[in-house]
Amino acid sequence: MYDGGHREVFSVKYRILTFDGGGIRGSLTATLLKRLNDLYPSLIGSADLFAGTSVGSFFALGLAYGLSADDMVRFNSEQNWRFIFTPERPGLFRPKYGIDHLVRTLAAIFPQDLRLADLGRHVLVTAFQVTGAAGEYWHPVLFHNFPGSATRDALVLDAALASGAAPVYFPSHKHYVDGAVVANNPSTAAISLAVDRGRELGDICLLSIGTGLNPDRIEADTTRWGASQWILTPSPPFPLISAMLDGGSELDVIVSSRLLGKRFFRLNPLLPRTVMIDDYKAIPELVALGKTYDLGPVAAWIEEYWL
Repeated sequence: MYDGGHREVFSVKYRILTFDGGGIRGSLTATLLKRLNDLYPSLIGSADLFAGTSVGSFFALGLAYGLSADDMVRFNSEQNWRFIFTPERPGLFRPKYGIDHLVRTLAAIFPQDLRLADLGRHVLVTAFQVTGAAGEYWHPVLFHNFPGSATRDALVLDAALASGAAPVYFPSHKHYVDGAVVANNPSTAAISLAVDRGRELGDICLLSIGTGLNPDRIEADTTRWGASQWILTPSPPFPLISAMLDGGSELDVIVSSRLLGKRFFRLNPLLPRTVMIDDYKAIPELVALGKTYDLGPVAAWIEEYWL
């Protein structure tokens, strides 16, 4: 049913599943998702909207395409991430990695001609456009396949590569960079899109799965810090960028929680140490954490608000 525009009007529970960015830490996300879906086999199938940023976009697009939790575990294997993040290219004046291995990995999953409109489920993927037509300024882009979307005909591979084009690590993709620049946690973007399309805020429940919270803090006195310290200090690595990404993700948690109240749940284990997005050697640790992490609170929430 439509209200005369492109807004779908419904009055039933609307379930959103979102996935953060975090590179190889997606292995933790995949492990948690599989455990949850094993406990509640209808979890993925009952979601009305998948939303993701960066590696989270691979989850969102994959699940919307019909992939399983087991498929996402396989995608986030140490073997795959080692392939994606090699060879490393030294130097400050080019991306740390080429994009070819990521393209090949994604192309093994998604057909090259597959478009967002072809997906059987609703999906939202974040990116940031840095270059446009004359007079067009840089701006966030929300790739989605709702009726009337300007991005419905975008190729799934392009949406994934745009959302995953992490500055410094990968080249930009068709003038887009990683959605983490604006929304590493896509929860509030997903809520706003659902409301824009006619869903009542009171009908929305949202499970937000992170890639693990790095235990970062700055021990030094930052009073006299300039550009070099904020950018190049090694602990935590790239402190300005890390603070912006982690802070932005946690702000989304605060805002989403205030919008939805108890109908919002954040699953994001604290990591025992800082794990960079390309540290594929840390994947066994992340998988072990995902297998042992206490799912009691999120299970209780699923039973009360999702099912």
